Amino acid sequence: MKRSQDNKKDESRKDKGTKSPSHKEKLTPEEVWKNAAILLGTKKKETAPKSTQSTRNFDFSDVCMEIEKVNKERILQHGNGHEDSVRRFYEVETSNSLVHIPNFRDLEKKYVPRTPLETPSFFPKTPLYVFESQDIFKKLDIDTLFFIFYSQLGTIQQYYAAVQLKTYSWRFHTKYFTWFQRLDEPKLITADYERGDFLFFDYDVTWSFMKKSDFTFEYKYLECSEW
Repeated sequence: MKRSQDNKKDESRKDKGTKSPSHKEKLTPEEVWKNAAILLGTKKKETAPKSTQSTRNFDFSDVCMEIEKVNKERILQHGNGHEDSVRRFYEVETSNSLVHIPNFRDLEKKYVPRTPLETPSFFPKTPLYVFESQDIFKKLDIDTLFFIFYSQLGTIQQYYAAVQLKTYSWRFHTKYFTWFQRLDEPKLITADYERGDFLFFDYDVTWSFMKKSDFTFEYKYLECSEW
């Protein structure tokens, strides 16, 4: 009885031109992607929010009229507004624009190393431009500032390092070419010198901070330039 009912269902499906779910045709990959694109496209259209922003049109006619007005007034300064005065106006304006033209050759900085060495191709060949600014020196530690001061002689970097060292209460001794800093209040101060305990940076031997007790710092060796 059950088999006869199943047979009748199969026959009715065949009569209607429908296929059994187990006999579905396999879609090609191209058809699968095509159907997926159609479904996604319809979903985007359904969920796409309506734009509420309106395009604003700016009117610059007033600005253009003001510029034309100024140009006409300046043209009249060179004559009565005829063709000669207009030509004269543009000649003057062109020559004025060339007065302060920059010299691009001066802007080109060619770096020449003092001790050239052979380095790999990936190694930097020029210094970083960040060290051309004094602000970066405010972020460097004391040891780095001393290294720059003693290694970059005669450069703007040496100057910037000296300026920053002075903000940390270091003073330069021109005779010993060394930086000193007070450890305590001087024991004796005169018009020519002061005596007391100092901290100095030994750049020549130990590259470290050393203590100098009962040292006489003569003011004639004090670097007094406004660094």
